[in-house]
Amino acid sequence: MKATQNKPVTKIVNANIASNLKTYALALFVGGACVVFQVLDLAIPLRFGRTEILQSDQWWRILTGNLVHLGFPHLFLNLAGLALITLLLAHTLTLRQWVFTGLCSMLGVGIGLLLFDPQLSWYVGLSGALYGLLLGGAIAEFKNHKQMALLIAAFTIGKIIWEQIFGAVDSSEAITGGTVIVNAHLYGMVSGGLAVLFLLTIEFIQKKRG
Repeated sequence: MKATQNKPVTKIVNANIASNLKTYALALFVGGACVVFQVLDLAIPLRFGRTEILQSDQWWRILTGNLVHLGFPHLFLNLAGLALITLLLAHTLTLRQWVFTGLCSMLGVGIGLLLFDPQLSWYVGLSGALYGLLLGGAIAEFKNHKQMALLIAAFTIGKIIWEQIFGAVDSSEAITGGTVIVNAHLYGMVSGGLAVLFLLTIEFIQKKRG
Protein backbone atom coordinates (compact mmCIF):
# COMPACT_ATOMS: atom_id res chain seq x y z
CA MET A 1 0.00 0.00 0.00
CA LYS A 2 1.12 3.55 -0.60
CA ALA A 3 1.41 5.94 2.34
CA THR A 4 0.50 9.61 2.03
CA GLN A 5 2.53 12.03 4.14
CA ASN A 6 1.04 14.90 6.08
CA LYS A 7 1.15 17.63 3.41
CA PRO A 8 -1.13 20.46 2.32
CA VAL A 9 -4.16 19.20 0.42
CA THR A 10 -3.08 20.74 -2.89
CA LYS A 11 0.33 19.07 -2.72
CA ILE A 12 -1.27 15.73 -1.86
CA VAL A 13 -3.64 16.00 -4.81
CA ASN A 14 -0.84 16.93 -7.21
CA ALA A 15 1.36 14.10 -5.95
CA ASN A 16 -1.48 11.63 -6.28
CA ILE A 17 -2.18 12.69 -9.86
CA ALA A 18 1.48 12.29 -10.80
CA SER A 19 1.97 8.92 -9.10
CA ASN A 20 -1.31 7.27 -10.01
CA LEU A 21 -1.56 7.77 -13.77
CA LYS A 22 -1.59 4.00 -14.32
CA THR A 23 -4.52 3.63 -11.94
CA TYR A 24 -6.38 6.43 -13.71
CA ALA A 25 -5.64 4.72 -17.02
CA LEU A 26 -7.11 1.50 -15.65
CA ALA A 27 -10.30 3.28 -14.63
CA LEU A 28 -10.51 4.89 -18.08
CA PHE A 29 -10.03 1.49 -19.70
CA VAL A 30 -12.81 -0.10 -17.65
CA GLY A 31 -15.12 2.87 -18.23
CA GLY A 32 -14.28 2.89 -21.93
CA ALA A 33 -15.05 -0.82 -22.23
CA CYS A 34 -18.44 -0.22 -20.61
CA VAL A 35 -19.18 2.60 -23.07
CA VAL A 36 -18.17 0.48 -26.07
CA PHE A 37 -20.31 -2.44 -24.93
CA GLN A 38 -23.27 -0.08 -24.49
CA VAL A 39 -22.81 1.55 -27.90
CA LEU A 40 -22.56 -1.88 -29.53
CA ASP A 41 -25.67 -3.02 -27.65
CA LEU A 42 -23.96 -6.06 -26.14
CA ALA A 43 -25.94 -6.16 -22.89
CA ILE A 44 -27.77 -9.39 -23.72
CA PRO A 45 -24.76 -11.29 -25.13
CA LEU A 46 -22.55 -10.33 -22.16
CA ARG A 47 -24.94 -10.03 -19.21
CA PHE A 48 -24.93 -12.37 -16.24
CA GLY A 49 -27.39 -15.03 -17.37
CA ARG A 50 -28.08 -17.99 -15.10
CA THR A 51 -29.26 -20.28 -17.87
CA GLU A 52 -26.37 -19.44 -20.17
CA ILE A 53 -23.81 -19.94 -17.39
CA LEU A 54 -25.16 -23.20 -16.03
CA GLN A 55 -26.47 -24.84 -19.18
CA SER A 56 -24.14 -23.47 -21.87
CA ASP A 57 -20.94 -23.10 -19.82
CA GLN A 58 -20.67 -19.40 -20.66
CA TRP A 59 -18.77 -18.71 -17.45
CA TRP A 60 -17.30 -15.43 -18.69
CA ARG A 61 -20.71 -13.88 -18.07
CA ILE A 62 -19.89 -13.91 -14.34
CA LEU A 63 -17.37 -11.15 -15.12
CA THR A 64 -18.81 -9.45 -18.21
CA GLY A 65 -22.20 -8.97 -16.57
CA ASN A 66 -20.55 -6.25 -14.50
CA LEU A 67 -19.51 -4.33 -17.62
CA VAL A 68 -22.87 -3.99 -19.40
CA HIS A 69 -25.85 -1.85 -18.41
CA LEU A 70 -29.58 -1.36 -18.83
CA GLY A 71 -29.05 1.87 -20.76
CA PHE A 72 -27.01 5.05 -20.90
CA PRO A 73 -28.48 6.56 -17.68
CA HIS A 74 -27.53 3.38 -15.80
CA LEU A 75 -24.09 3.46 -17.42
CA PHE A 76 -23.42 7.13 -16.66
CA LEU A 77 -24.45 6.67 -13.03
CA ASN A 78 -21.91 3.88 -12.61
CA LEU A 79 -19.22 5.77 -14.50
CA ALA A 80 -19.71 8.70 -12.15
CA GLY A 81 -19.21 6.35 -9.22
CA LEU A 82 -16.07 4.89 -10.79
CA ALA A 83 -14.66 8.38 -11.38
CA LEU A 84 -15.35 9.46 -7.80
CA ILE A 85 -13.74 6.36 -6.31
CA THR A 86 -10.71 6.79 -8.56
CA LEU A 87 -10.21 10.45 -7.63
CA LEU A 88 -10.66 9.82 -3.91
CA LEU A 89 -8.84 6.55 -3.42
CA ALA A 90 -6.50 5.80 -6.33
CA HIS A 91 -3.46 6.51 -4.12
CA THR A 92 -4.36 3.86 -1.56
CA LEU A 93 -3.43 0.82 -3.68
CA THR A 94 -0.97 -0.03 -6.43
CA LEU A 95 -2.18 -0.81 -9.94
CA ARG A 96 -1.87 -4.56 -9.41
CA GLN A 97 -3.70 -4.34 -6.11
CA TRP A 98 -6.55 -2.42 -7.75
CA VAL A 99 -6.77 -5.01 -10.52
CA PHE A 100 -6.90 -7.79 -7.93
CA THR A 101 -9.51 -5.98 -5.85
CA GLY A 102 -11.62 -5.17 -8.89
CA LEU A 103 -11.56 -8.73 -10.20
CA CYS A 104 -12.43 -10.11 -6.76
CA SER A 105 -15.32 -7.66 -6.48
CA MET A 106 -16.67 -8.57 -9.92
CA LEU A 107 -16.28 -12.29 -9.32
CA GLY A 108 -17.90 -11.89 -5.91
CA VAL A 109 -20.96 -10.30 -7.49
CA GLY A 110 -21.34 -12.97 -10.17
CA ILE A 111 -20.59 -15.97 -8.01
CA GLY A 112 -22.70 -14.61 -5.16
CA LEU A 113 -25.72 -14.15 -7.40
CA LEU A 114 -25.17 -17.58 -8.93
CA LEU A 115 -25.00 -19.35 -5.56
CA PHE A 116 -27.35 -17.39 -3.33
CA ASP A 117 -29.98 -15.86 -5.63
CA PRO A 118 -31.37 -18.79 -7.64
CA GLN A 119 -34.52 -16.82 -8.47
CA LEU A 120 -32.48 -14.21 -10.37
CA SER A 121 -32.28 -15.05 -14.07
CA TRP A 122 -30.04 -12.19 -15.24
CA TYR A 123 -28.09 -9.18 -14.02
CA VAL A 124 -26.15 -6.22 -15.44
CA GLY A 125 -24.21 -3.32 -13.96
CA LEU A 126 -20.94 -2.23 -12.36
CA SER A 127 -22.43 -0.95 -9.11
CA GLY A 128 -21.81 -4.12 -7.09
CA ALA A 129 -18.12 -4.10 -7.97
CA LEU A 130 -17.96 -0.36 -7.22
CA TYR A 131 -19.02 -1.01 -3.63
CA GLY A 132 -16.16 -3.50 -3.38
CA LEU A 133 -13.70 -0.91 -4.67
CA LEU A 134 -15.11 1.69 -2.29
CA LEU A 135 -14.82 -0.43 0.85
CA GLY A 136 -11.49 -1.88 -0.23
CA GLY A 137 -10.08 1.59 -0.85
CA ALA A 138 -11.41 2.80 2.49
CA ILE A 139 -9.71 -0.07 4.30
CA ALA A 140 -6.42 0.68 2.54
CA GLU A 141 -6.80 4.39 3.32
CA PHE A 142 -7.03 3.73 7.06
CA LYS A 143 -3.29 4.01 7.66
CA ASN A 144 -3.13 7.31 5.75
CA HIS A 145 -6.23 9.21 6.89
CA LYS A 146 -8.16 7.34 9.57
CA GLN A 147 -11.10 9.74 9.78
CA MET A 148 -11.65 9.79 6.03
CA ALA A 149 -11.33 6.01 5.86
CA LEU A 150 -13.85 5.50 8.65
CA LEU A 151 -16.27 7.96 7.06
CA ILE A 152 -16.16 6.20 3.68
CA ALA A 153 -16.39 2.75 5.24
CA ALA A 154 -19.31 3.79 7.45
CA PHE A 155 -21.17 5.28 4.48
CA THR A 156 -20.58 2.18 2.35
CA ILE A 157 -21.55 -0.36 4.99
CA GLY A 158 -24.45 1.79 6.20
CA LYS A 159 -25.92 2.08 2.71
CA ILE A 160 -25.68 -1.67 2.18
CA ILE A 161 -27.39 -2.34 5.51
CA TRP A 162 -30.11 0.17 4.60
CA GLU A 163 -30.68 -1.59 1.28
CA GLN A 164 -30.86 -4.99 2.93
CA ILE A 165 -33.52 -3.75 5.38
CA PHE A 166 -35.52 -1.22 3.36
CA GLY A 167 -34.59 -1.98 -0.25
CA ALA A 168 -33.02 0.23 -2.88
CA VAL A 169 -33.51 3.99 -2.91
CA ASP A 170 -36.37 4.89 -5.26
CA SER A 171 -34.29 7.49 -7.10
CA SER A 172 -31.72 4.85 -8.04
CA GLU A 173 -34.31 2.70 -9.73
CA ALA A 174 -35.78 5.74 -11.46
CA ILE A 175 -32.37 6.64 -12.91
CA THR A 176 -31.32 3.14 -13.91
CA GLY A 177 -34.68 2.25 -15.39
CA GLY A 178 -34.87 -1.13 -13.70
CA THR A 179 -34.85 -3.01 -10.41
CA VAL A 180 -31.74 -2.51 -8.29
CA ILE A 181 -30.36 -5.88 -7.18
CA VAL A 182 -29.26 -4.97 -3.68
CA ASN A 183 -27.64 -8.36 -3.04
CA ALA A 184 -25.18 -7.62 -5.84
CA HIS A 185 -24.08 -4.57 -3.86
CA LEU A 186 -23.64 -6.71 -0.76
CA TYR A 187 -21.62 -9.42 -2.51
CA GLY A 188 -19.41 -6.87 -4.24
CA MET A 189 -18.73 -4.92 -1.06
CA VAL A 190 -17.83 -8.00 0.97
CA SER A 191 -15.60 -9.39 -1.80
CA GLY A 192 -13.72 -6.13 -2.30
CA GLY A 193 -13.23 -5.64 1.43
CA LEU A 194 -11.93 -9.18 1.89
CA ALA A 195 -9.62 -8.79 -1.09
CA VAL A 196 -7.91 -5.75 0.44
CA LEU A 197 -7.72 -7.37 3.87
CA PHE A 198 -5.99 -10.31 2.18
CA LEU A 199 -3.52 -7.94 0.48
CA LEU A 200 -2.84 -6.16 3.78
CA THR A 201 -2.23 -9.48 5.50
CA ILE A 202 0.23 -10.59 2.81
CA GLU A 203 2.01 -7.23 3.04
CA PHE A 204 2.21 -7.50 6.84
CA ILE A 205 3.66 -11.01 6.67
CA GLN A 206 6.25 -9.95 4.10
CA LYS A 207 7.36 -7.01 6.25
CA LYS A 208 7.69 -9.26 9.30
CA ARG A 209 9.86 -11.68 7.37
CA GLY A 210 12.26 -9.03 6.37
